[in-house]
Amino acid sequence: MKKSLIILFFTTLISGCAGLGVATVGAVMYYKSQNHEVATVDIKASANNVYNAALNILNSNPDVEIENQDDSAMLLDIRQADTAATLKVAKINSNISQLTISADASVNNGVSRVLEGVFRICKELNVECELNNQ
Repeated sequence: MKKSLIILFFTTLISGCAGLGVATVGAVMYYKSQNHEVATVDIKASANNVYNAALNILNSNPDVEIENQDDSAMLLDIRQADTAATLKVAKINSNISQLTISADASVNNGVSRVLEGVFRICKELNVECELNNQ
């Protein structure tokens, strides 16, 4: 999990430079190494709404266990089967938030669980998100 937090921090630095216009709202940036994967997206929604949507989704899934929950930092450590993950929501401004999910590399029926999580939260919030193909 320590590696996931390091990746989470690094990705936040390179993906958003929060508010500097580097990433486009709704464009999902996805990075994968042999052992880890990270997805981050700027979402047009308040940080509280994004965090609460993530919590609702996680709490409704009996296959997911929340191992650590820090509401003040909007940070969750979760586990699904043999995969550990970290979810972080950061406030960019009152209307835009950055969602970052990092995890041990895994594939669920050919689809990344990290990307599934990001797109599920976007859908829950009724905001359009799409994978950035750069």
